[in-house]
Amino acid sequence: MTRTRLVRRLFRGAFSLLLVVTALVTMHVLVALAIVKIVQHNKTLRARVLKPYNAAILPIAGKRFSPYALLEHVGRRSGRPYVTPLGAYPFGDGFVLNLTYGPDVDWCRNVIASGHATLKWHGHEYVLERPELIPIKAALKAIPVLLRFAAMEESTQCVWLHRT
Repeated sequence: MTRTRLVRRLFRGAFSLLLVVTALVTMHVLVALAIVKIVQHNKTLRARVLKPYNAAILPIAGKRFSPYALLEHVGRRSGRPYVTPLGAYPFGDGFVLNLTYGPDVDWCRNVIASGHATLKWHGHEYVLERPELIPIKAALKAIPVLLRFAAMEESTQCVWLHRT
């Protein structure tokens, strides 16, 4: 086989792999947006839909190359420790967490009640405190460009947690 044919085959293989990865990422984003829209409008489905979704994401969240962070917080009534996978972005002196389902979700209420939480993000652990609800427009600079449209579609508010 000539060198030119080998290079062509390698190029075709790399291009095919790129197409498959792009299709998988696009499918994941579309499925996530569909789940968000369904759950935002029907709170009774929230636990039924999100528990399996969170269980699938939990093993990869907080790892070095994961797009998901892992928020460790304590229940405001039970005092039980909880772990929630979610999107987190560095912002100011801490991190901003998107409130996809609104500020009435349990993890947000728990963090606001206790005033602190621990975030595992990209393989590092951060102790955070002083939660603040801020408008999504104030946090847009922290959100990657490719995710800004989805973030604006999903929510109107974020939680900003400061490092200790």
